[in-house]
Amino acid sequence: MNRLPPEEVLAICERIGIFRSSCSIYGGMPGIFDYGPLGSEIKIHLRKAWWQTMVYDRDDVYGIEAALLTSPLLHEHSGFLGANYEEFCVFETHIKDKNNHLSPCHLRVTTAQHSFANFDNVLEWNNPTLPFGIAQIGKAFRNEQQVTDFPVRMREFEQMELQYFVPAEDTRKWHEFWLKQRLVWWEQQGINLQHLIVDDVVADELAHYSSKTYDIHYKQPNGDIFEIEGIADRGDFDCGSHSGSQDKLHINSSVLPNNVSTALMAIKQPGAKTLLTPYAIEPAAGVDRGLMAVLFESFVCTDSSDGPSRIVLRIKPHLAPVKACLHVPDSDATLSIQSASIIKQKLQRLTDGKITIKIGGKKNKATKYHDEIGTPFFITLEDGMLNDNIILVRERDTGVTEQMLPEQFYTCFKSVYS
Repeated sequence: MNRLPPEEVLAICERIGIFRSSCSIYGGMPGIFDYGPLGSEIKIHLRKAWWQTMVYDRDDVYGIEAALLTSPLLHEHSGFLGANYEEFCVFETHIKDKNNHLSPCHLRVTTAQHSFANFDNVLEWNNPTLPFGIAQIGKAFRNEQQVTDFPVRMREFEQMELQYFVPAEDTRKWHEFWLKQRLVWWEQQGINLQHLIVDDVVADELAHYSSKTYDIHYKQPNGDIFEIEGIADRGDFDCGSHSGSQDKLHINSSVLPNNVSTALMAIKQPGAKTLLTPYAIEPAAGVDRGLMAVLFESFVCTDSSDGPSRIVLRIKPHLAPVKACLHVPDSDATLSIQSASIIKQKLQRLTDGKITIKIGGKKNKATKYHDEIGTPFFITLEDGMLNDNIILVRERDTGVTEQMLPEQFYTCFKSVYS
């Protein structure tokens, strides 16, 4: 079983509706992509998996959703304007202010800065103590000069970012903790750890806000690599930069004076008498890049029990765009059609994902398609067998078909998706 070459994976993605260049009817837009029915489902499940791990499975992380439009002041004090990040060329437009005057407005270049801008809000709403985190998934925009023809280097992309606030003396511990946690998470998404490369970024290549960063790269079948996540120690740069009363704080990072912010981005720990400016550890992953890593990892050519070889998207079931397909080969089989609707409703209650029904068509053609799109279960319904309460269940990875009672399959299905 071998991973498919990247060019073959990209051809399949285009053909079956995972992604395509945006506005392709007008020639497409470089670095901007639309996701079809299959791609959008995988992205939804990837986001859910991240949110489950980062927010629901932890008691110290709070999720937010911030605006895409950004005050230029936020970018200025984050270091995304001027000498630090001239190459990003932020997208700028204008909006009317309360006096009906046009004022500059940016499309945000990262979700991170809006998480920092909500630091005081989260303190007010939730009253956390250190350590705690602010999590966010959302779009960001950068006018990249060199884009790829698949979703890696993009001008419009999606991020999954956590800002985890810790005392200065604990940064090393938490930085190492989050690196290990993120590697575990990527493995849970089906990525072989042997295909991940952790780069301890050298000092002269660090971002202006970072004192230490680990970049996680995915190694494609052809040996090319691309970054899927960075885990940065941002120090107190952001909390210091966005605080308006900087003289009240002890800030270790080099920051611009800030005379306009109303925030004082510091926290008083229980029993402490002074305010503490926290350091931020940032695990920042790309949704689009994560999707591509999963696809490059999961598209394989494998031997089959019902044929010499087949292309299979061996994606983890929780990420699969279609969870099960119910196939009725005979379009006149009334009992099978009725049963398919009933079974679909029961399966739909067992999973947060798509169940499809296909009426008519050749079984071999249907199974080939569902192998290619990663459907874990293919169920065939025939009136004659249903009279004996039997269904045929084909498992994607093995290609083996078994006879089962519907109740047996519900138990099997539930065990996979629970």
